[in-house]
Amino acid sequence: MGNKLKAISKVSVALALLGAAVPAVEAAPTAMAAKKVTKKAKKSTKKVVKKSTKKAKKAKKATKKVAKKTAAKKPAKKSVKKTTKKVVKKPVAKKSVKKVAKKPVAKKPAKKAVKKPAKKSVKKPVAKKPAKKVVKKTTTKKPAKKFVKHVTMADKYQPKVKSSTVNIDWGTDFYDSDNDYINYSPVDFITNKSSLPSGVYFYYLDYVDTSKSGTYKTRILAHYDDGSEEVVGTVTFVVQKSDAEKYPPTVKDVTLNWGDSFGLRKDAITNALGYFPKNTKFSYDIDGYDEDGYDDDDRYFTYKSGTYNAHLSVEYPDGSSEMTKEFKITVLPSDADKAKLSLKSSNFTVSTNETLEHLVDNDDSLSCTLNDPTRFLNIGSALPKGTLIQFDSVDSDFYPSHPAPGKYETSLYAYFPDGSVYRTDKFTVDVK
Repeated sequence: MGNKLKAISKVSVALALLGAAVPAVEAAPTAMAAKKVTKKAKKSTKKVVKKSTKKAKKAKKATKKVAKKTAAKKPAKKSVKKTTKKVVKKPVAKKSVKKVAKKPVAKKPAKKAVKKPAKKSVKKPVAKKPAKKVVKKTTTKKPAKKFVKHVTMADKYQPKVKSSTVNIDWGTDFYDSDNDYINYSPVDFITNKSSLPSGVYFYYLDYVDTSKSGTYKTRILAHYDDGSEEVVGTVTFVVQKSDAEKYPPTVKDVTLNWGDSFGLRKDAITNALGYFPKNTKFSYDIDGYDEDGYDDDDRYFTYKSGTYNAHLSVEYPDGSSEMTKEFKITVLPSDADKAKLSLKSSNFTVSTNETLEHLVDNDDSLSCTLNDPTRFLNIGSALPKGTLIQFDSVDSDFYPSHPAPGKYETSLYAYFPDGSVYRTDKFTVDVK
């Protein structure tokens, strides 16, 4: 509104100036000229008014825009702590200074938006619930009962133990079959037996292993008729070394010919004669043989060549025993193994007039042997002297000394000087 009034006042001033420009003394123009002048003045006045109105409208619009922007940017509210309130002074807008300008309306400077600091997130302290107070119930204390100590027999009596170290033989038994003491009874170590009640019994609390040499300390426990017990002392036992620990055997590997006798003490044990106590016994186990447990009085004959693992067991007079480390027994090949005999065929043809065997003197006895063993057998190496090869005369009807015509099933036996024997498979002899 103020801008419009200013514009109208400016128009009035312009009209006044225009009227003053015409001198009063001059002769009045003609009516037509006066009308023209009046129209021109009106037109110029309208133009001035229009321009002033447009500028006023533009200025108003600009002022509204600034006002809207200022209203849109409201300063953010500060988080106010409960304890103290901060007084925030609102900034005062500076007054615009009127400048002399050609423009009819002066623009007001836009208000500066004062940015307030963002709200700080303040964690509200969680109020802790007050802990419940445990109210102890007041109880009236009962007067304590007077404790009367019960005196046991263990409290009353004090057995005394003779402190001593006892040497005992290896394997000594403390108990008999009924589990009663037969050696080194604990009561034997009590020195004040006469002052003790008759119903007291004594036991060893710690085990003494007499099968293993060493030192053992064992406690003696006293047990009374009223059930009370007490440990009264200790006894030390020293178990002596066994014969097995005193006389350990040593062995060596053995090599034997096929069929040789084998004596443990003679062939395998290297300890000197007289080393072991009297009545010590020896036995052995050989892997791969069913026989085991032979002692030194027996003779083990090796009828199978090869190498075997063996263990020697020694039993001593005190009852202890010892198993030696492993040793090897090697049995060399027999004469039969060396000869490597085999049949040339499974069928042979002979004549009734043919002589197949002859008698020989073998160990002061007459025996038969083949005239030509190579006719029936493949022989890998020369046969040792004294070898006998014969037809089976027990399970066969064939008689080589005077063969009758016909077909016979038989086999051959080869007997060697070392005692080994070889028997062939069965074959057919056709006598014609």
